[in-house]
Amino acid sequence: MKKTIRIILITILIGLNISFIPNILASVPETSVALQVSFAENPVVLAPGSNGYIELILDNIGTETVKYIDIETSNYDKSVITYQGNWDVYIGSLDGGESTTLIYEFSISSSADPGLYQIIFESDSTASDTKITAFIRVEDSSLLDIESVAPSLINIGEISTLTFNISNNGGNSISSILFTWDVEDSLILPIGADNRISIDLIPANNYTKIPVTLMASPTITPGVYPLAITMTYYDETGNIQTITSNVGIQVSGGTDFEIILQQSITGGTTFAVANTGANTASSVIVSIPKQPNYSTSGSSSASLGNLDAGDYTLASFQLTEMNQNNTKRPGFNQEFSNMPSDFDPSMFESMKNKSFGGAMSDNLIVEISYTDLYGLRQIVEKEVKINSMSSSGSSYMASRFGTGDISGKSALSGQQDPIISTGTMYIIIGIVGILMIVLLLQFGKKKKIPYISKIMKGKNNENS
Repeated sequence: MKKTIRIILITILIGLNISFIPNILASVPETSVALQVSFAENPVVLAPGSNGYIELILDNIGTETVKYIDIETSNYDKSVITYQGNWDVYIGSLDGGESTTLIYEFSISSSADPGLYQIIFESDSTASDTKITAFIRVEDSSLLDIESVAPSLINIGEISTLTFNISNNGGNSISSILFTWDVEDSLILPIGADNRISIDLIPANNYTKIPVTLMASPTITPGVYPLAITMTYYDETGNIQTITSNVGIQVSGGTDFEIILQQSITGGTTFAVANTGANTASSVIVSIPKQPNYSTSGSSSASLGNLDAGDYTLASFQLTEMNQNNTKRPGFNQEFSNMPSDFDPSMFESMKNKSFGGAMSDNLIVEISYTDLYGLRQIVEKEVKINSMSSSGSSYMASRFGTGDISGKSALSGQQDPIISTGTMYIIIGIVGILMIVLLLQFGKKKKIPYISKIMKGKNNENS
């Protein structure tokens, strides 16, 4: 009986021990050793003559430490790929679950032919020996350049159209190009469109022209402003490429002048010189150049100093009108020829220092030289109608610049002269009188008019 009980107890204990064995085995932890090697990007796309890098990632996906990790490279075309730095790397150990990244820098020869090149990376460690291949794709570069911009100067407040000449100097066509431009503080803005222009396609070794309509703000200060240009496009590999550039645009309001005959008397001729441009003109000099129809006595140039936009000043010259033979036009200061020997010129003494211009209406050429905003000397040539008298000049200057004192930067009075001045009337009467006297003298000699003959006879007796 006791023997039977012992056998039963032993059997029960054996059964309990067997049921606990799977639990005991399950509590024993599993161990593994595994090293994964990969690339962040493969293939790497580059152009001839450019630099690049390969990013190698080592990841211990096991639980045990991987030891004695050594990376070597082989089987690459050294005539195309030139390594930079150390490409044979000893890492050592990498604990389970850890990772590390290695960067392999290199350059592509500028004479490399387009194609696919490879580099083999070999990993040696306690985990396993692994080989992995990196690929480098060499492609012809697609280069966008801004060859030219015309015009390079715009005027303040005027709508201008700039034409950008964009060329593709690479060996591949470029499509879906986005062209954008911008100016700091929005002092130059697009007109009729925004500052973004899409270009469908530029073939290899070709170009396209882009018109951009814009205007410079009236508040802008004249000078040179940079247009920031950005061009983005997708290359042959589908990657976005961005090209930035700055183009200098000269902003100017322009400087121009108007010159009006203000006054012409015996003492001299006065002109009103007005700056009708948007910029200040510095060191302004007005000159009367040599010309067939007019000459000056004394100085032929007058320095006016600086002339702000919208202001004017006066310049005076001793001006004499000439005929086509470069002699003075007829005037009462000249000696008369072919007159009778008994003709007494003293009757005309009262008309001395009088002059008249005759019927000639050739314009006077006037040169205005000045220094612009960029420090360069400029010359503007104007023609003035000498026969437009001071009345028209006064009324024009008064209406354009207002009224006030004649001080060089204030207005002239708007008073106009009569259509025919008193001096002009005297000149006409004098001319008619001279002609009548000459005709009477000549006619009296031929026809023996009694009164004239008597006068002439008396003159002859006195001479004898």
